[in-house]
Amino acid sequence: SLVELRIHDNRIRKVPKGVFSGLSNMNCI
Repeated sequence: SLVELRIHDNRIRKVPKGVFSGLSNMNCI
């Protein structure tokens, strides 16, 4: 549902960008 997507989006925003970048780099390898 739209509400669930909003909650999920908020969780992603709470995660430090540094951690998110690290995960992206791991996915690229």
